[in-house]
Amino acid sequence: MKYYFKIFLLSVGIGVVNILMYLFLLQFQILHNSSYVPQEAFDVFLILVAIPIQFLIVALVAYVSKKNKQAVLITSALFVVACLLLILINTKEERSTFNNEQVYRNTEKYDYQQGIATPEGYPIKLLSNSKFTLAVKGNRNPYTLLETGKVYSTNWGNSESTFKSSEDGDVVLPDSLKLYWYSFLENKYYGLSAKLDKIKISNYFKKGYQRDMSGNFARLIIAKYQDLNAGIAPGGDVVLWISGASETREISVFKATEMNINQFKGEDIVKADEIKKVLSDNCECKENLQSRRIDHHNQKIPFGIWTNQYREKYNWKVDISSINSSKSELKFYFYNGERYSLFNEDAVNNNYRNKVVPSDIIFIFIQNGKKYKAFFEFDEDEIYSYFNNLSQANPNAPIDIILNINPDLSQATVKLKSKNRTLDFVKMKTLRIRKFKD
Repeated sequence: MKYYFKIFLLSVGIGVVNILMYLFLLQFQILHNSSYVPQEAFDVFLILVAIPIQFLIVALVAYVSKKNKQAVLITSALFVVACLLLILINTKEERSTFNNEQVYRNTEKYDYQQGIATPEGYPIKLLSNSKFTLAVKGNRNPYTLLETGKVYSTNWGNSESTFKSSEDGDVVLPDSLKLYWYSFLENKYYGLSAKLDKIKISNYFKKGYQRDMSGNFARLIIAKYQDLNAGIAPGGDVVLWISGASETREISVFKATEMNINQFKGEDIVKADEIKKVLSDNCECKENLQSRRIDHHNQKIPFGIWTNQYREKYNWKVDISSINSSKSELKFYFYNGERYSLFNEDAVNNNYRNKVVPSDIIFIFIQNGKKYKAFFEFDEDEIYSYFNNLSQANPNAPIDIILNINPDLSQATVKLKSKNRTLDFVKMKTLRIRKFKD
């Protein structure tokens, strides 16, 4: 009897070893399971239930082998190996998830959303499999935040982002961008697969941008970028921006490939009734972020304007020397979808630099304790004509956009000046000054 009692203790030892192995792998199970009665407790129960069965089998082997020690040890070892294999098989998914989570925790990541923009009046439908591809994914994070099967029609640079809950946690930087879409006005399908410049994206996220939080430019903070947005234009042109609440910067430009309708699944093929509905939508949608106005049916599509003309750079700066204010903000909006601000000394002393052409400039300044806001919205044809005229002889010639405001702050004028010529803007869309309420 003493011998079989030892066999029983050996079986208990096997069970203990199996439980210890399971506890070593328990971290993977805990990561995967979170039920009220955890799966782990049931697995430990099965290991304990196996102890009497192991005892009977080991005792039988000892009896048949006439208490051969080697046979008993081999049988015991087989039980341990079998249990280890079962644990490894049953925790394969959990171990993979755990390893991914460990990589995710050690990977650079940020809290950002993803979105799509189009030029106003050029709607597209984003099709399935469109996504920012993430090489590393957290346990709670979606692979992409882009919403497919949806019609996008916004303004260039003004993207419609897909909401991401704060509970989803931060997201790693995307490695590539895959987009598939239908262009309503062209009646064409496009596809894009492009690698992204993660280093450039990372640098913008790390650096952030300046933003005024005081209302009087006395307290500037470093704000965070919050969106990665893809702009989709006719002809397959795609631009990637990084955006925050008051700044947008261009990251990259891509060219998609036109695709045949037969390359898409049935559910991605846009039906005739949907095409008719979208193309007949002339709503200005002033109260809706999704501007769906289409009013250029009979005009030629200006292919390439979004990635060529709007991205062409000139050597210019803004001259606001006529306004005596040490506290100010100079806000720029550009035709290429970018926007940013300069504050205080940086606004007054902005230097000549190769930049794209602005669509709007807003100058906010404080004078005699009062706060004012001057709006300068340019006519696109006029400002491009002026820049081309002044830089025709010398593409690198320095050019000044001179903002003049009269002493009583009631009127404003704008000029474009080079070394030898000065041109007055006469077709401004908006030119006014507003005083903030006390």
